[in-house]
Amino acid sequence: MNDKIRPIHLERAAYVYIRQSSLHQVRHHLESKRRQYELKARAQELGFAKVVVIDEDLGISGAGSKERPGFGRLLAAVCDGRAGAVLALEASRLARNNRDWHHLIDLCVLTDTLVIDADGIYDPQVLNDRLLLGLKGTMSEFELGLLRQRAQEAYRQKVARGEVLTQVPIGYVRTETNGVEITPDRQVQEAVRGVFAQFRRLGSVRQVLLWHRHEKVPLCSYRPQEHGPLQIAWELPVYSRILGILKNPIYAGAFAYGRTRTRSQMVEGRARKSGGHTVPMQEWSVLIRDHHAGYITWDEYTSIQKQLTANMSKPGRAAKGAAKNGPALLAGLLRCARCGRKLHVGYGGTDGRVPRYQCRGGNINHGVKLCLSFGGLRADKAITGLVLDAVQPLGVEAALQAWETSRVQQGQKQDALQLALEKARYESDRARRQYDTVEPENRLVAAELEARWNAALEQVTEAEAKLKADLSRSRVLTEAQRQRLLELGRDLHALWDHTDAPIPLKKRILRTMIEEIVVEMDEEAGEISFRIHWAGGAHTALRVPKNRAGVHGRATDREVVELVREIAKVSSDATMASLLNRLGYDTGAGQAWTASRVRSLRDYQKIPCAGAATKRAHLTLTEAAEQLGVNVGVVRKLVQRQVLPAKQLVRGAPWIINRTDLQQSEVQCYIAAVHNNRRVPRHDPAQTVIPLL
Repeated sequence: MNDKIRPIHLERAAYVYIRQSSLHQVRHHLESKRRQYELKARAQELGFAKVVVIDEDLGISGAGSKERPGFGRLLAAVCDGRAGAVLALEASRLARNNRDWHHLIDLCVLTDTLVIDADGIYDPQVLNDRLLLGLKGTMSEFELGLLRQRAQEAYRQKVARGEVLTQVPIGYVRTETNGVEITPDRQVQEAVRGVFAQFRRLGSVRQVLLWHRHEKVPLCSYRPQEHGPLQIAWELPVYSRILGILKNPIYAGAFAYGRTRTRSQMVEGRARKSGGHTVPMQEWSVLIRDHHAGYITWDEYTSIQKQLTANMSKPGRAAKGAAKNGPALLAGLLRCARCGRKLHVGYGGTDGRVPRYQCRGGNINHGVKLCLSFGGLRADKAITGLVLDAVQPLGVEAALQAWETSRVQQGQKQDALQLALEKARYESDRARRQYDTVEPENRLVAAELEARWNAALEQVTEAEAKLKADLSRSRVLTEAQRQRLLELGRDLHALWDHTDAPIPLKKRILRTMIEEIVVEMDEEAGEISFRIHWAGGAHTALRVPKNRAGVHGRATDREVVELVREIAKVSSDATMASLLNRLGYDTGAGQAWTASRVRSLRDYQKIPCAGAATKRAHLTLTEAAEQLGVNVGVVRKLVQRQVLPAKQLVRGAPWIINRTDLQQSEVQCYIAAVHNNRRVPRHDPAQTVIPLL
C-alpha cells in the first residue's frame, strides 16, 4: 500500500469518476470506457472498502460549457468529507478547464482527499503533488485548445476554398470533387423555382405559403434518417421551409460561410453558448459568388433579402411591413412629422373597412395624446392619383406584360403537376418490373411487391385527377378580354378602381414608387400636408383638405338635417319620414326614411321633437286656422298677402307659423273682418293698418 493512503482515507469511500466527451465516443470508444470502469477494482486493491462509481456524465464534454451533474455530485461528496480518494483514468477525465480542475483540487486540500489516476497517487496537501496536479490540469486544457485550434484551422482552409462537406440543401447534389450542382431531378428543380416565382408575384413568404396550401402544391424536402442516402419527401410546406429557401444564398450560386454565429454568456457562473444568431452579410466569413450554377441571380437574391427585411414590421424598425389585405393603401408608408414614428392604421365605419391613420406611438409608450389623426379615404385617393398620373404612360406596356404573366403563371402549376404525374408513372412501372421478376411461388415477397405496385398505381390515379382538375379550371383569355385589358391599360384610374383589382397588389405598386411619406396637420387651414419621398430620390409636396367633424362618406346631407330641424318644430317623426321620402331624400347610407331613422337623426343632431299643438311655439296652417277660428284657406291668404309671417323651406314642406305672430294687430284685424262678414281689404306692406274698434 502507498504510504500516502492513510487510515483516515480508507474510512471514507473512493469515488470513481467516469466521463467521455460525446455520444459517439460512448458508442464506439468502448475500450476507453472499459478501462475507466476497471478503476473500481483498483480502488478495492488499494484498500478502499466502499467504492462509488459516478457515470452520469457519459457523453458530456468537460470543456466547461455544459452542466455536468456527475461532476457536481463528486464536488458535493468531496466538500462533505465523504470522499477519501477521487479516481480517474487521467486528468482530462475530471475536467478540461482550469476553473473546474482547480476548484476540485482546492476542495481536496481542505478535506484531505487524495487524487488517483493511471500514473500515480497524489496528495494535494503536499506542495510537490499539488504543483504536479496543477500542471496536469493546465496541460489538459492546453491539449484540448491545441486540438481544437488545429481542427478549426484545417476547417477554415476548406471553407475558404468552398469545399466544406456539409449537407447540401434540396435542389442540389454533391459532386465527386466536393462541389455542388443542380439536381438532375426536374420535379425537384421546378418545385424550387416555383417558390421563387411565387415570391416574385406575391412578395410575401406567408402569401407563398398560403398559395401552396390552397393549391395543394407540395414542396420537396429531405426526410430525416440516420443511415443511407437522403430520401426526398413531398409534403405541403410550412413557413420556415419556404423562408429557408428564400434566405439561402446557395440558390443564387454563391457559397457562404458564417451567416450565423455562436454567442457565449455567463449563466450561474458558467459560460453558456447559444447558436443561430444572424450575422449581417458584410460580416460573413466567406462569400464566393458564381461558385456553382444557381436557380436565381445574385441581384435577385439581394432584392429578395431587402423585400424580406421590409416585410418585417416590428417596433423600432423603419420597415414598411408586408402588404396585407386591409383597404388602407398607405399603411407602412406614413411617418409623423412631429415625433418621427410610423403611423398606425385603424378601421371603422359600419362595414369596418374605412381606414383611419393615427400616430399612436407616444400614446402607447408614454400615455400622451395622439400626435395626429385623420381619415384615410381622401388621403389614399389623392396620393394614388399622383402615382397613377406618373405611371400612366406605361399603362399599355403593363397590360401586355400582365397578359403574358397570366399565361406563364397558369402553366407553372400545370408543369409541376405534369412532372409529378411522370414521377408517379415511373414509380408505378418500377414497382411492376419488380413484381414481374419475382417467382410466383414466393408468395411472401410477391404479396409485398403487389401491395407496393397497387400503392404506386393509386398515386398515378391521384396525380392524373389533380392534373385533369387543374386543366378544367384553367382560364384562357379571349381576344375580347385582351382588348378590354388594353383599354384598362390606357385608363389606369379605371383599372385601379376595378372591383377585381387586388388590394395587396395596389400596395406593392405604391411601395415600389414611394419610399416614404411624411405627414403633418395644419389645423388652422384645415388641411393635411404630405411630403412624398419617391423611390427615385425626388420629393413632392401635397396638401389635402381635412374632413370636417361629422362629415364622412355616409353622413346625412346638411340640407336634409336643416329641413328636419325646421319641420321637427311642427311634425312627428312618421310625418317627417313620409315627407322626406316624397321629396326624394335618402339617408346617408342611401336608404329610405322611416320614423326610427328620423328619430336617430334627431338624437344625433340634438334636435327636439314636436310636442302637443297646444304647447308648441310653432304651428302648421291647419293648427293656426284652428287657433284663429277660420278655415285653412283664410290663413293661406294671410300668408300669401304677407300679413301673417310663415316659413316653408322647400316646396311641399309644411308652412311653419310662430304662435306669437297670431296676436299681431294686423292679423287680428283681418280675422275680425272675416268673422263680421266684411270684405277683407287688400294688404299693402307700405300702409299701416289701424285696428277696428
